[in-house]
Amino acid sequence: MTSERSRNVTVLLDRIKSGDDAATNELMSVAYNELRAIAGHVFKDQAGGHTLQPTALVNEVCIRLMNSQQTGNASEWNDRKHFFRVAAKAMRNLLTDHARAKKAERRGGGGIKVTLDGSEASARSNQVDLVELDETITRLAELDERLGRIFELRFLVGLSVERTAEIAEVSSRTVELDTQFIRAWLQKELTR
Repeated sequence: MTSERSRNVTVLLDRIKSGDDAATNELMSVAYNELRAIAGHVFKDQAGGHTLQPTALVNEVCIRLMNSQQTGNASEWNDRKHFFRVAAKAMRNLLTDHARAKKAERRGGGGIKVTLDGSEASARSNQVDLVELDETITRLAELDERLGRIFELRFLVGLSVERTAEIAEVSSRTVELDTQFIRAWLQKELTR
C-alpha cells in the first residue's frame, strides 16, 4: 500500500471514529485492492474447483466490516494496521465457515486444503483440513495471542516477515522465530 493510501486509510478511520458514516464506504473503496491482494494470496494454494472465489470473499469481508461499523464496532479500529488485522480475521472466519458448510454437505468427507509453507513441492504432503487448522490455530491463539496473530498474517494472509512485523508491532527476528515455532507446533498438532 502506498504511503498516500496508507494516510488515506488513517484519515478515514479517524473520520469513522468521529461519527462520519460516509467514511466507511470510502474506506472500503480505498482498502479494497489490498484486501483483494490478500484474498488472492489466500486462494493461491487452494485446490481447483473451490466454490468460494477471492472476489466473493473480499465482498463478504467488506459487508461484514461495514456492518460492524453500523453496530458501533468500527470505532474499535485503532489504526490502519488494526483494520487490516480485523479484515484478515474476518477472512479466516469466512473461509472456516465455508469449509464447515462444505464439509457438512459432504457429511464429513474431505475439506478445503491449504499448505503451511506455500511451496508446490510440499503442497501434497502439507495439505490440511481448514476446519481442523482453524481449531488448531484457535488453541494456539488461546495459548499465545501473538502467535495466533503471526499465523494469520504470515500463513493465511501471506505477508512478508517485514510487513508482519510492522502490523504485529514486533521485530522481524521475533516474526522469524515465531514462524519457526508455529510451523513445528502445527505439524505436531496436525499429525496427532
